[in-house]
Amino acid sequence: MMIQMANGHSIDGDLIVDATLRDSLTPVPVTFEATIRLKESFANQLLEGMEVKVGRDQTPMVIKYVRDSISSVYQGGMVQIRYFIALHKNSEGISHRAVKGIFLENTTLSEIYKACGGKSEIGKDFAVPKFYCFKGETPSYLIARVCQEHGGVVRWMPEGDRLEFTRINDLFGQEPIMKLQTLADYTQKSGFLERHELPAYISCAPDGSIVKGNFDKDRNVEFMPHKTEAQLNSMTDVLLNAKEIPSQFAPDVHSGQLIDGGKIKFAIITAAHSFRQGAGNGGEESQSVFWTGVKQ
Repeated sequence: MMIQMANGHSIDGDLIVDATLRDSLTPVPVTFEATIRLKESFANQLLEGMEVKVGRDQTPMVIKYVRDSISSVYQGGMVQIRYFIALHKNSEGISHRAVKGIFLENTTLSEIYKACGGKSEIGKDFAVPKFYCFKGETPSYLIARVCQEHGGVVRWMPEGDRLEFTRINDLFGQEPIMKLQTLADYTQKSGFLERHELPAYISCAPDGSIVKGNFDKDRNVEFMPHKTEAQLNSMTDVLLNAKEIPSQFAPDVHSGQLIDGGKIKFAIITAAHSFRQGAGNGGEESQSVFWTGVKQ
């Protein structure tokens, strides 16, 4: 796992105890965590607020959390180790609680990101009638809700470190990136569980009449103010968690891509690529894990 510090130097692989790079279909789509055997020569480069570039795409990240401790015996002695968590540089600003109210009307998703502290333009942008974030709220949560109301998700595109809005239906219109080595996979979300987890929605029109969303199944009903019928319908067009798929190390596979299960196509919700030093003289261990979903 490549880790380049702000001074341009890379951390030697034998100093990396473990590292995991994750990307998900969320407004802050990339996270990184690592445990490093610390040396005085670069200790000041791995502090909160410092930038690192990680992975094969050298994605810029900002360190948000640091914890130092003493490791177990290493080559006959004790060593200091540093564990840190970093977030995607171009979107980490929206994870901060708002220090003031942010009220936008007739705006776009890109403009919302920038107003909330993000730095990325959003590909396949769309219009948003209203976005209200009160002081103390977390913009990333509210942005995820806006995306849900439009039937899609924010997707990280590693080529060029771009963000893009993609509708759920469009995710399943892609060609699969890989195929499961099984005869056929019939995994799907239990309809019984789905109806407990996913509500139907209603709202109120300006004239006071009731606006209904998707009521094709028996569900709990929740009221959402100031929503159109299209928004209410989109809010039930979601990815449902299906299964976890372990894999050999596959850093070129990312969230938003499809896995062919034979009978069922799975969309990758989260892709995690991890590296770990083997115990003793066990060498290195690398693997990927994909948390996948099916379309409602």
